[in-house]
Amino acid sequence: MQRVSHGLMAGMTAMACELHSKEMTTCERFRKIGEYYAAGLYEDESRSLFYRKALALRRHYENTPLPDYNGGPLYPCSPLPCDTGVWTTYYGIEHINFGTLNDRDPGLGDLLAASDFLKYRSSVPKEHTVAGNMWTHSMPNYERVLAEGLDGYESRISKMRNADMRDGLLHLVAGIRAWHSRIVEKLRAEGAQPRLVAALERVPFAPARDFYEALVCWNFTFFLDGCDNEGCLASGLAPYYDEARDGDVTGLLRAWFEIVDSTDAYSMSIGMTQNPLVVQCLRAVRGLRRPMIELLIDKDTPEDVWSEALDCIISGSGQPSFYNKRLIVDGLLARFPQISREDMLKFCGCGCTESMLAGLTHAGSLDAGINLPYIFENTLRDHLHECGTFEDFYARYLDAIRDATDTVMREIAHSQAERARWNPLPMRTLLIDDCIANECDFNAGGARYSWSIISFAGLVNALDSMLSLREHVFRAKDYSKEDFLAKLSASDPDFLREMKACPVRHGIDHPEADALARDFSSKVFAFTRRAMPYFGLGFIPASILFKSYCTAGHGVGATPDGRAAGEAFADSLCATYGKDTDGPTAMLRSAASFDLPAALGTPVLNLTIQPWFGKQAVRGLVEGYFALGGLQMQITCLSREMLLEAEKDLANHKNIIVRVGGYSEYYHRLDDELRAKIIARTFN
Repeated sequence: MQRVSHGLMAGMTAMACELHSKEMTTCERFRKIGEYYAAGLYEDESRSLFYRKALALRRHYENTPLPDYNGGPLYPCSPLPCDTGVWTTYYGIEHINFGTLNDRDPGLGDLLAASDFLKYRSSVPKEHTVAGNMWTHSMPNYERVLAEGLDGYESRISKMRNADMRDGLLHLVAGIRAWHSRIVEKLRAEGAQPRLVAALERVPFAPARDFYEALVCWNFTFFLDGCDNEGCLASGLAPYYDEARDGDVTGLLRAWFEIVDSTDAYSMSIGMTQNPLVVQCLRAVRGLRRPMIELLIDKDTPEDVWSEALDCIISGSGQPSFYNKRLIVDGLLARFPQISREDMLKFCGCGCTESMLAGLTHAGSLDAGINLPYIFENTLRDHLHECGTFEDFYARYLDAIRDATDTVMREIAHSQAERARWNPLPMRTLLIDDCIANECDFNAGGARYSWSIISFAGLVNALDSMLSLREHVFRAKDYSKEDFLAKLSASDPDFLREMKACPVRHGIDHPEADALARDFSSKVFAFTRRAMPYFGLGFIPASILFKSYCTAGHGVGATPDGRAAGEAFADSLCATYGKDTDGPTAMLRSAASFDLPAALGTPVLNLTIQPWFGKQAVRGLVEGYFALGGLQMQITCLSREMLLEAEKDLANHKNIIVRVGGYSEYYHRLDDELRAKIIARTFN
């Protein structure tokens, strides 16, 4: 027995040595712990990053768990699970998290952290990343998938000459096909609605034949792109809709909108072309914060569309936001004459309100956010003492903004070049025209149209700060430059109250304030014309602060508009809280004094009204603002009392929807600071 024991031990030792000598590959190590996406990255290290990421996506789709089915008419119907932790997708962009990998397999996290897949970093200066730092929302060309089917895509891919892109995209389509087959098998096994199974037996690989198949295909494609934006739904589905055959499809649209809401997705556009689905979309979205419907209106907008939209607003849905169709179309065509009028029909504000053409665009939706109060604070400290007149200071401030904008544009271009080298995106290359035709990755300029959007944050704070400075230091001279700076530096509350009460301010339609707003914004927005991005047609300005108008102020000292150190900025084009004391028409006229037709990004205008506001009054405000040159308006219909009541018991007020800095959200989901700022708004 003892001799046998020694023999077994010797054999086991030899086996252990042999296993050790046959060390597992990186791919095998990732696969062993269930990280199929990461395993795919290392399956063939001799190929390009594009190929390896496409293959990784295939392995993910072949292995990832399928989401639950809720018995409804569409699938997938909830956010998608990922692999076990390393790989996630956020709006169609792959992310690799490696923090816990070393615990699961020593050394794997370090290996991944040092890989080429994590080399890309934005070089945009941190102080100018208010609400954006090379952010890129987008949306697939849903209509092409419906009309051509992914089989047609596969046929086009097979003709590509770039072997790595061709083979990578073929892997990606094969992965989608495997995922699709697993989905159909799951739905059959769970006794899903027969028409859903029948539709998915056809789409998205074959062209859709009717409205239901088209909606099923649209939903499937939406999940492929990571649930970002929904495109031009009404016009995209209109060719498949037969009113006599399909009747009222509000219920189906509602089912899809509930899925969109559950995924935290963003915007969709309706109204560029009129059809019966526009009204049904407006009915279907009531009571939901997402999708954020963008209604493009002009003089030809039908009365039934206006009526439904206004009913929806007054109901408190925060839906839809209104877009000035004529000015947006004419403005983008003038800025970028390369755009065809046919392609302009696919306009959609992506993310919050960022201007894009659905399925055709790579737009740095918010590549940067120029921090205007931060620049003002520095200019005031460094140069006020040497300025004999307000005009001297104004020129210094504009110079500083120009220099900052030049730096930001240069770093955006540099970041684009680095991203093109290190961060290919196979899924968006597959789904957005003309990446396949150009044989060029989405992140390297393959899309039909590309531009970069730069947001100017704190526009109103900067304007009011200049107005207060001019009034108190250079006109009335009730403060010396030294006293003014000292009280500002101390964030003196009495001083700030006096500054906030300055009679010349934004939001009350004061002619001097509006004149400076026009001059200031025209000059600042024009700075974006001084350079070109790494690829694309150019830079365009906007003012979109998302929810970051609160956090953007944390690192900025007190400003002469009456804002204390660290406090929030004004929300995009809106007046600083409490300053718009002369009613909504005065506030809208002030907002329209900015050079908005140049800000094709598109700038955000929030209006908050009481629930008893009349429909025709709302329509008059929208049409009046657009006649003055406004591009976008979003409306929250609530009373302050309703929000104060909700504050007492958020858990039982989960249906309250508010518009924030370009997007809609359930009130209870906002943090304390944002809720306080919304309560502090002017309720007209």
